Amino acid sequence: MTGDTERQPFVRRFRADAVLVLVAIVWGTDFVMVKNLLRAVPALPFLFWRFLLAALVAVLAVRPRRRTPGVWAVAFRLGLLAVLGMVLQIVGQTRTTASNASFLTGLASVFTPLAAFLLTRRWPTLENGLGIALAGTGFVLMTFPAGGGPVNSGDMLIFASAIVWAFYIVELAERSPRHDPAWLSIIQIGLVALAAGAAALAQGGAPALEAGIVPILARPDWIAQVVFLATVGTAGTFLFQTWAQGQMSATHAAVIFTLEPVVTALTAAAFLGERLGSRGWAGGLLVLAGIVVSEMRFGRRSPQKFPLPPAGGSRPPKADPRQ
Repeated sequence: MTGDTERQPFVRRFRADAVLVLVAIVWGTDFVMVKNLLRAVPALPFLFWRFLLAALVAVLAVRPRRRTPGVWAVAFRLGLLAVLGMVLQIVGQTRTTASNASFLTGLASVFTPLAAFLLTRRWPTLENGLGIALAGTGFVLMTFPAGGGPVNSGDMLIFASAIVWAFYIVELAERSPRHDPAWLSIIQIGLVALAAGAAALAQGGAPALEAGIVPILARPDWIAQVVFLATVGTAGTFLFQTWAQGQMSATHAAVIFTLEPVVTALTAAAFLGERLGSRGWAGGLLVLAGIVVSEMRFGRRSPQKFPLPPAGGSRPPKADPRQ
C-alpha cells in the first residue's frame, strides 16, 4: 500500500510530462504549417479563423465543470498575455523562416526562470536550472549562425513574443491548479479570436476577414491544415497545456518546451527545405540534453511552493504537490 502511495506522485509527474512533450511536438509542426498558409492569407484574419474554429470545437468537445470563483478574471489575465504573444508571433512569422520563428519563440524557456523569479520570488531547482542552461546554449547555436547574420523585424517581433510567453508560462503554472482547465482554455481561445477579429476589421474591414478564409477553401490540403491547427494545434494544446502545467513548476514546463524548435527544425527541413548546419544539430543535442537533465533528481528536496490566490478571491495557502 505504501509503495502505491509513493508511486502516485511519480506517475502523475510522468503523465504530465508526457502530455507536455506531445504539446511541444504539435507546436513544432505548427510553425511549418502556419508558415505555409501565411504565404496565401493575411496573418490577423488567419489567426481569427483559426481561433474561432478552435473555440467552437473546444465548446462542443469539452464540457467544462463547475466554474470556480475568479475563473473569468484569471482566464482574462491569461488571455491578454496569449493575445499579445500570438499576435506578435504570427505577424513575425510572415517576415522570417519557420525555423527561426520556432527557435526565437523557444527562447521563452530561457526567460521563464527570470519571469518566475520576478513574479514569485522563487529560483528554479538545481536540475531545472542546469537544464535551462544547456537548452539556452543550444538555442544560441541553433538561432545565430557562425559569424553573425542579419536580424530582421520578424525576428524582433518573435523575440518580443518569447518574453510574453515566458510570463504566460509562469502565470499558467501558478493559476491553473485552482481552476478547471476547460474553462481556462475556452475563455482564452475565445479572447484571442475576438482580439484577432477586431484587429483584422480595424485593419481592412470585412474584406480582410474574407481574405483570411477564401483562399484556403479553394484547396483541400489547406483546409486540412487549418482544421488540424484549430483542433489539435489550438483547442487541444491549450487544454492539455493548462492541465499539465497545473502539475509542475513553470521552469520544469519551460525545459520540456525546448523540444519544440528541434521538432520544427526537422519538419522544416523535410517540407520547406530549411537546413540546419553542424551548429544547429549541436544545438539540438544540447536542447535534448537539457530536457534529460531537468528530469533527473540530484537528491535535493525542492522548496515548498505556494500557488498564488486566484484573482477575485483569496484562500489560505496550501502545499503545492507539483514538485
